[in-house]
Amino acid sequence: MRENKNPAIKINDNHEPLVDIKKYCPNIIIDIGKGRLKVEKTAYLRKTAAKMLGRAQKNLPEGWNFIVNDAWRPAYIQAKIYFNFIKRFSKKYPRWPRKRVLTEVDKYVAFWKGEIVSGHMSGGAIDLRLVDRRGRKIPMKSKKLNYQQNALSAQKFLPAYIRRNREILFSTLRRAGLSNYPKEYWHWSYGDYQWAKRNNKSIAIYGTAPDYLNLYVFKSCPCGSGKKFKKCCGK
Repeated sequence: MRENKNPAIKINDNHEPLVDIKKYCPNIIIDIGKGRLKVEKTAYLRKTAAKMLGRAQKNLPEGWNFIVNDAWRPAYIQAKIYFNFIKRFSKKYPRWPRKRVLTEVDKYVAFWKGEIVSGHMSGGAIDLRLVDRRGRKIPMKSKKLNYQQNALSAQKFLPAYIRRNREILFSTLRRAGLSNYPKEYWHWSYGDYQWAKRNNKSIAIYGTAPDYLNLYVFKSCPCGSGKKFKKCCGK
């Protein structure tokens, strides 16, 4: 979702490096998609956030583990998500003018440039699930609720056993120092703009973490121009 920056919050990046999550979280399961794994090989977070996740992993019930569904997200991937949403809305609502499509997309997807980008681009945000010792996903949602209802962290209409499962996830991550985005129970962060906003901080210590590995800069731009991302929307 695109939003205007709160002038009371400054983004003062401390230039903390991105690190391989597995360095601090042994045996964690990385599931960011086959396409991304083929290029990125692993998932990355800022060093402090990765250490926090490692502490949380140690405090999970015996045999349980985290699945990482997203962590640091390169600008190319964020742009790809953005333009894919444009395609989806344009196909679903063919009579809508381009301006209305873009307005609707902005409600759901953060931009990949500017000060207020997706928290994932800062390297301080992570999307997580839980699995048991057999690799089975721990139930976190109800079939009786829709996507938006299930996504809410404080969802009182969930069955008691699912609320208990969520509390294990929440308490473990909070004790480690991570903060939850209340509209998505799986989304946690530290140091990014949204973290600062949720926790009444005057400074966000993580700005956009650049694709220092140059993983996608020479890919074709997802806008469809035919140019390389670096020479087009990645400028």
